[in-house]
Amino acid sequence: MIEQIRLEQAQALDAFVQAHPRGHFMQSSLWGRVKQGWPWTAFLLQDERTGEIRGSLALLRHDLRHLPGCCFFYAPRGPICDDAASFRALVEAAAGYARAHGAYLLRIDPEISETDTGFAALAAKMGFHINQAQDFSLFQPRLCYLSDLRGKDAQSLQAGYRRSTRSNIRKALRGPLTVRRGDRDDLPAFCRMMAKTGAKNGFTPRPRSYFQALLDGLGAHARLYLAELSGRPVAAAISVIYARTCSFCYGCSEEAGDKLHANELLQWEMQNEAIALGCERFDFRGVEGPPEESNPHYGLHRYKQGFGAAFTAWIGQLDLPLRPLLYTLVEHLAVHRFHF
Repeated sequence: MIEQIRLEQAQALDAFVQAHPRGHFMQSSLWGRVKQGWPWTAFLLQDERTGEIRGSLALLRHDLRHLPGCCFFYAPRGPICDDAASFRALVEAAAGYARAHGAYLLRIDPEISETDTGFAALAAKMGFHINQAQDFSLFQPRLCYLSDLRGKDAQSLQAGYRRSTRSNIRKALRGPLTVRRGDRDDLPAFCRMMAKTGAKNGFTPRPRSYFQALLDGLGAHARLYLAELSGRPVAAAISVIYARTCSFCYGCSEEAGDKLHANELLQWEMQNEAIALGCERFDFRGVEGPPEESNPHYGLHRYKQGFGAAFTAWIGQLDLPLRPLLYTLVEHLAVHRFHF
């Protein structure tokens, strides 16, 4: 039995996602409150006899600003389920809903390993196009680093780090830096440092309003950390704790913080707090390209490897075209950098 869920009636869905081994904050109603410009709806799959929830799929709707009346639906890190029958049922319900609203595409990107050939075959049979790009062109990073926190404490956690990373953290701990939890009032400083980090690394930061919505929408699940030098923020990070996973989402710093290893210190603090709160894994989020020294982006790999994290490749971004001709047109325009 499939039930459609609105944002204000998502308590059972959130409880299911929070408890599931592959639960993710982006599949909760909290993410619907963060993404205010993307209308949210969801589907619950329940056993008809017992009423037990077998799966869920939360969708965001996005209207293309340059093509009036054209939209797609996106399930970030969804669906959440355990078997092929549940996956098929949830996708069919979501696709039917999306078609009824004139959408040209249903997009998903579940946290399923690229080595799961059975799932890949099922998705292809259902009509999904699987995009396994190795850069940041996908909606969510496909290539990530994860740390297993189960059974860890501060001592065993640091023992798993590379020697250079342990040394940098010890220097930071002995130095003049202090770390504290921040709130909305610290966002001006956070955004100032994010602008500097973006200029240095060649990306355009999100506006302050987005980070306000992130902290407000996720509530206690979102944590802003600041490393300070004589009371002045020199580095900051935002993590999200949900479904026994701590996800590092954003980090920024300025030169004074870099010299004092403030970023490593913040990672150390976030991971220790995650352990204290019962998290089982730490998600360092995305990287580009393979974990090989010939990769020009290998520096970020090396940084995350320093914390003992393991390279992980997810299945990719899966597109189910609902209006194939329009899908082909939009994809062609996107390739030629027509921004939506």
